[in-house]
Amino acid sequence: MNKRIGDILISFQGPKKTLPTRSVSPWKEVDCFDDARVLVTEADERWRGFPLATIQDEGWQIWALGEFYGDKHPDLPNALQSAADLNGHFLVIAYEKQLQCWHVLTDRFGTVHAYLANNGRHAALGTFSPAVAEAGSAKTLDWSAVGGFFTFGFFLGGQTYWEDLQILQPASHLVLDQHGSLISEEKTWTWHHEPDMNLSYDDAIDNFGQLFNTVVRDQVKDKAVALPLSGGLDSRSTLVPLSVADCGGAVRLIPFSYGYSEDSIEINIAKQLAHKRDLPLQTWTIQPYLFDQIEPGLGHIEGFHDLTLPRQSFVIDRLAEEASHVLAAHWGDVWLDDMGFLDQELPLSNAALASKLAGKFTKKGSAQLLNLFKDFLLQTQLEDNAIKIMDQLRLMEQIQNVDFKVKTWKTQSWSFRWTLASLRVYQAGLFPLLPFYDNRMADFFCRIPSYMVRGRRLQIDYLKRFAPDLARVEWQPYGANLYQYQHYNSWQLPRRVLNKLSRIFSGKQILRRNWEVQFLNENGRNGLQQWLLEPGLKIHNYVRKKQLVDFVNDFYAVPDARNGYAVSMLLTFSAWLEAYD
Repeated sequence: MNKRIGDILISFQGPKKTLPTRSVSPWKEVDCFDDARVLVTEADERWRGFPLATIQDEGWQIWALGEFYGDKHPDLPNALQSAADLNGHFLVIAYEKQLQCWHVLTDRFGTVHAYLANNGRHAALGTFSPAVAEAGSAKTLDWSAVGGFFTFGFFLGGQTYWEDLQILQPASHLVLDQHGSLISEEKTWTWHHEPDMNLSYDDAIDNFGQLFNTVVRDQVKDKAVALPLSGGLDSRSTLVPLSVADCGGAVRLIPFSYGYSEDSIEINIAKQLAHKRDLPLQTWTIQPYLFDQIEPGLGHIEGFHDLTLPRQSFVIDRLAEEASHVLAAHWGDVWLDDMGFLDQELPLSNAALASKLAGKFTKKGSAQLLNLFKDFLLQTQLEDNAIKIMDQLRLMEQIQNVDFKVKTWKTQSWSFRWTLASLRVYQAGLFPLLPFYDNRMADFFCRIPSYMVRGRRLQIDYLKRFAPDLARVEWQPYGANLYQYQHYNSWQLPRRVLNKLSRIFSGKQILRRNWEVQFLNENGRNGLQQWLLEPGLKIHNYVRKKQLVDFVNDFYAVPDARNGYAVSMLLTFSAWLEAYD
């Protein structure tokens, strides 16, 4: 039976009590096995959740959340025994009746987040971390993990806000006993890099074009699909297989774009791209919405992501009126670029590489943020973060190419804990299709020599070869098309200088970040007052109100990228404390 589900929770020996939800609907018990209660919430207008397939026979009860990619639905009972070939955006939870044990499968990239808590007396497993924590955690704040979150904007490894609650890792098969205790955990796939040095560059472009066409058309087939368009390369790449007479097999294609002003460069470029393929484009100008949507927005990301970043919150409800899915081309910019380590000639130890990565990914403004919580954080927080990164790198010892090793680490950390949390916001109205998280794409890039993607080279040449009309549209970061962008610092320089002087002398404020739209107005200031400075807030247990008052005042005196990040993360943490701690 196929339907939709809000969330799922398996509560082992847990007391029956009210659990938090991100749906309007409450938790409802739908099954019971030994010490385990199976609870679900319905998909509704606030959280449309996951497609769900259930399978029940003499040996198994299976819940498959999400979607599988390929020509046919997998034989799940057999796939539980050999999960390496399962491809899609999914999570599988299964009860094996004869052995009275639970199996959990995550996909290769862990695109559907699931959490496991065990406080020694109760355990819980599920897709909504606050409910899992309420059912199975002692709910002790993990300050080391929170310090990493403040530093990088995402949690490292399997850490969450609570010490005894872990996120399940990608490409994993876990087996739990009837009480929820872990019996075994194994990887269903491991990262590798085996570049085909006999592959010509021209063949690499052709192979990518053919594969990307297959993957995108396979994912959109028979669906009503919303298609984000912007000024980058990834969104226009998705137009190549879609903007043909049959829309790539989609039932309906709804291109859309949004920006911070009516004359936004993002919207302008999106209009040009849509016009090239004779597609209608829906556009929106992002307005101050955040403080009207704090509570549902927090539920979508579970507090694992800066609340101000997912701008799609502003358009979800309207897109959901026309589309069932959204084609999200996230992570294409990572696969199709180098990580800045191609010229690294000497081998780097894990410790040295971890130190470099810790420095490279530390957010501007994190030092001010960490200082506010210095009474609770480790004095050696930065060193502790580097050690955690080094532990992750040890799992990639088999990869010799430093640049690809960094790409692997970034995918296992930033993508897993940051990008995918942001993508979850779409599920308030639509289910994401993820072409760059398809197994076939990963297998392709594991075989491509890294030099071929330096500086987006392969993707640029792909567009020039298969879509020269789209290649002639401006690439936003360079203000030039793909035939001229390489002159960014030469003959285009005078034009760039004149454009900048024109903006300065016009006196017009150019908004480039969502926190500027949400905070730099009266409604935003009142919102920060409510969530950071009102008497009785839980954040005051950790930071004195006077410090927060000064922090907010300093932000409004100089609202730059550093203060913007710090205030956004403070808001996220305070809202999380109020809702779930």
